Amino acid sequence: MTATQIETQTETVATLGEFALIQRFFAPVPGPLPPGVAVGLGDDAAVLSIPRTQQLVTSTDTLVEGVHFTADTDPYLLGQKALCVNISDLAAMAAQPRWYLLSLSLPPSTPVAWVDALLSGLNQAAQQPTGTVVLVGGNTSTTAVGALSITITLLGLVGKDRAVTRSGAQVGDHILVTGTIGDAALGWSVQQGGLQELDEESRAALQRRHQLPTPPIELAIALQAAALSRSAIDISDGLIADLRHVCQASRVGAQLFAERVPLSALARSQVAQHGTKLLTRLLTGGEDYELLFTVAATAVAAVMVLAHTAGIPVTDIGLITAGSDLLVTYQGQPMALENGGWDHFSAS
Repeated sequence: MTATQIETQTETVATLGEFALIQRFFAPVPGPLPPGVAVGLGDDAAVLSIPRTQQLVTSTDTLVEGVHFTADTDPYLLGQKALCVNISDLAAMAAQPRWYLLSLSLPPSTPVAWVDALLSGLNQAAQQPTGTVVLVGGNTSTTAVGALSITITLLGLVGKDRAVTRSGAQVGDHILVTGTIGDAALGWSVQQGGLQELDEESRAALQRRHQLPTPPIELAIALQAAALSRSAIDISDGLIADLRHVCQASRVGAQLFAERVPLSALARSQVAQHGTKLLTRLLTGGEDYELLFTVAATAVAAVMVLAHTAGIPVTDIGLITAGSDLLVTYQGQPMALENGGWDHFSAS
């Protein structure tokens, strides 16, 4: 549904009412309950069955209008992103996403059609290659301040004591990343009216990278199954900040070779035009939702074969070192960084 179609709808969540809204969006689905769900939608709480050989992995994330998305963001894409940013957290832990809870804080004037589109996006994102992620509960509330928010709590499963954490990096490990870095930061600039010099196709491509992350969940699980990844984190706060998180948790240092960091053709063209100052922004901008992980030097070749089979590009960008320093170099020279990554309480 387009924004124009949504605007023409007269029914709002206020005219629909809370109980009708809950019945409309959180009613039990007819038929047998999904696997692992003993009690699902329609009761006071969900009851889930956890196999004895597995552990429960949970993550929660909130998207707030004006902070993570703009008022004119397509709610269908927003619904997909809201779930995918949580799936990215579970990908870092090599866990399989299974169930989620949804909480919505909505201004009374929110069109019901907007919520319809949001739920459609959530349903689309729930169809993951590792299996469908099932909605098992939630909550709705009004907000008096105007900005709406979406909170998702995601639950998944991982083999007992098999979760990949931030604390497993070892000196001599290679630092690898999936995909490309920095497009989301450029896409946010587009959403805020920047990069007007780019053509519409390029602006739309960057904006989509910010609006629709695609966490590499299958590869993350495959790396864990092959016992290749020693530590991992999803790149949400920015490449530099998230690498620092790994170093702190593992009590190691790192050297990052900035010229090796994979960039899209659009990002490379922007760096060529604006120089290393823009590159530092791409390294710290956040919301890439790619996977950063470390492996033993002897495992790099096997990782590349696995990544090629999965069709997901992986790039070797640095080394884990002794000590606690994080050194970022560009073509052999230390690189000055203006900030360490996304910070909700200091970002403008």
